[in-house]
Amino acid sequence: MGLSDDDPQPTSISLRDAYAKIRVWYRANKSRCRVQDGDYVQRSFALIDKLPGSEALSELELRAVLGEVIYGNLEWGYHESDGKFKIAAYAHAALKQAGHQFSLDEHEKQALDNSQLWPYLSINRNI
Repeated sequence: MGLSDDDPQPTSISLRDAYAKIRVWYRANKSRCRVQDGDYVQRSFALIDKLPGSEALSELELRAVLGEVIYGNLEWGYHESDGKFKIAAYAHAALKQAGHQFSLDEHEKQALDNSQLWPYLSINRNI
């Protein structure tokens, strides 16, 4: 279930700023994960543990991580909140404001093949 029209979203947020907020939240809240699928949890936590500071990532890598919140290994936190906005609201708002979709095309996925995050992204497994 996606965000509702009533869910507030940041009115001005960059990809980098949204990523930073998302990274901080996931690192502090792994204990809130209630997913029963142990393999999924393992993949999710591995990604969370490997998330570097935002300055270390390209725009494409930032977009890939925001996509993981919406449809991948970080989806378990979609409707969770940092007290201001739902985690997915950061991802959706930043992508929309930057003029991007939440999914990546095949060319973009191939461009991520050399990323330090590639082994941890759900798109690597066509999930």
